[in-house]
Amino acid sequence: MKSANLLAIALLTTLVGCKAADAPAGDATKTTQVTVASPTAAAPTPTSAPAAVEPAPAAAGDGRSLCAAGESVVFSCTLSGDKKFASLCASKGVSDQAGYVYFAQGAAGHADFVYPADKSAPAGRFKRSHLGFGGGSGGFAYSFEDAGRKHIVYSISGEGLEDQGVIVAAAQDLAKADSALACEKGSVIEDEDDALFKYTMSWPKDEAIEKNGLPPKN
Repeated sequence: MKSANLLAIALLTTLVGCKAADAPAGDATKTTQVTVASPTAAAPTPTSAPAAVEPAPAAAGDGRSLCAAGESVVFSCTLSGDKKFASLCASKGVSDQAGYVYFAQGAAGHADFVYPADKSAPAGRFKRSHLGFGGGSGGFAYSFEDAGRKHIVYSISGEGLEDQGVIVAAAQDLAKADSALACEKGSVIEDEDDALFKYTMSWPKDEAIEKNGLPPKN
């Protein structure tokens, strides 16, 4: 009897152990959900309008004159109508005895007229005259003579007045212009080099222009 009781107790202990082993320690399949907050879209940073950029000043060789790269633009503009250039060009460090100055007129890359034909020292070929008008207007004129014709490159400015261009007339008779071509508005360019300015200011005056002004255009 005692053996039977011991056997029953052993079986009961074994069954209890088996049930304890089969019982889940916890719900292993249960996952923890983590809520991730969506990032708030950053508001676009307002961008300011780009600052206005001033156009670079024109330079010799940039296609806006007939002066070559490495030369100075004494005066140049685009002529109205035919869109050709009228350019007065000079070598760097020019003087009466060294370097050169020349006038060219024509299309970009192809001048129809060049004076002088050779790049020799200026030696008094060009003149510079003062132009004075009433109402505070004034200006200047560069001039030279070639084959009996006087070529005048002029610039006049004042209150409400802007007039630049090229006039050709008989050298001995400035009573009337044979031809007059105006520069397009805003197309005039000039070199701001102090040495070049002082040099052109030293050119002799054209007495006929100083006395009588520019030839009438019509």
